[in-house]
Amino acid sequence: MLTSWLARTSEQYSLITAADLIAGLGLKTSGVDLDRYTPEPILNALAKRSTCTAERLREMTLAGCTPWLLDSTDPVECDFDTYVHQLSVLLPPGLAMADRRRRTPPAGTWLPWVSTLTTRACPLCIDDLDTAADIAVMMAQQCPMLTSCTKHHCRLEFCAVIPGRLIFWDRTSPGSDEHAPPLPVAAAVAEIDRRSITALTSGAVELGGGRVHAAVWFRLLRTVVDEVSTPLVRTGWWAKPLSAIWKSTGHSRPLRTSWIPFEQLRWDEQATVMLAAATAIIAVENDEIFADGTGAALLRPRGYEPVDAGTPTTRLHGPEPVRSAWDDVQAAIDAVVAEARVNIETATALFGFARTGCRTEEDIDDLAYAFVELGIRLD
Repeated sequence: MLTSWLARTSEQYSLITAADLIAGLGLKTSGVDLDRYTPEPILNALAKRSTCTAERLREMTLAGCTPWLLDSTDPVECDFDTYVHQLSVLLPPGLAMADRRRRTPPAGTWLPWVSTLTTRACPLCIDDLDTAADIAVMMAQQCPMLTSCTKHHCRLEFCAVIPGRLIFWDRTSPGSDEHAPPLPVAAAVAEIDRRSITALTSGAVELGGGRVHAAVWFRLLRTVVDEVSTPLVRTGWWAKPLSAIWKSTGHSRPLRTSWIPFEQLRWDEQATVMLAAATAIIAVENDEIFADGTGAALLRPRGYEPVDAGTPTTRLHGPEPVRSAWDDVQAAIDAVVAEARVNIETATALFGFARTGCRTEEDIDDLAYAFVELGIRLD
């Protein structure tokens, strides 16, 4: 996060706070959420005063995740129905559309995957740091599409951080200031989180159907999140696979998912829904449940498709070319030249034969040069 970087930078100069650092740029910063969108003049000013480029600083904000994770940091430019319902995976297109509209937030109030930025981190990653000065907060870990650390496969923990100095964990052991043992996550969640991090860092992710752009992956994942949130009574025959998905997670579907968009759920509810979505995606890939959405093909491996060898071309048989006497003469000359290169007697005879056509000394010199070029010795 950009604010985390600013706080750690300011810590290097004990008399300067992050607010003072920004104010010292001489630019208007009031009302600016630096972790959501930082104006270009501020990024350029910070880049000139540091070793980070403006592009690297932008990656520490939500604006650096466009257009992969979200289309824009301006809610007015983010259409809920287009982002969430343009694709379909578990359910046929258009099924339970009336129910889905219940979760549609008012226009201009919604950003995909963006909830209140609450500080989360991996306790094992923090423990691996050499010094407290290295304590930082990653932007991606503050978004609800990630629930685990892709290195240690444990739950991200809520905490309060003074970047570069101290960290206080919300979940601590009774009678201790230390955080409780990390909680492992399901294998499906760890795999989906790995793909999301790959999409954010490389711009694409490998699925069963092939390589897809990061924007397609996050929209596909958000579609599954909405589909598993659909009440079973609204899904008809497809209630059976949805019920199987929730049963395999060991959790009940949070009731509020029926009328509240995922981004506005509590963090524990979001984690439960993400577990169901991850379980559903892996089940579709393993062909364990039937999925009738148009986007399900992106998750399934491509079947073997033999390629037609085609019809071999037919050679048109025309009349045999007429052979001339000159063809035999040319072949004979090539044979004599080849022999003359290795046989002095043949070379002498060939030179004498060719010399009969020479009328001047200049013609003889030209003949000698021709023999040299052919690789025939003249001694």
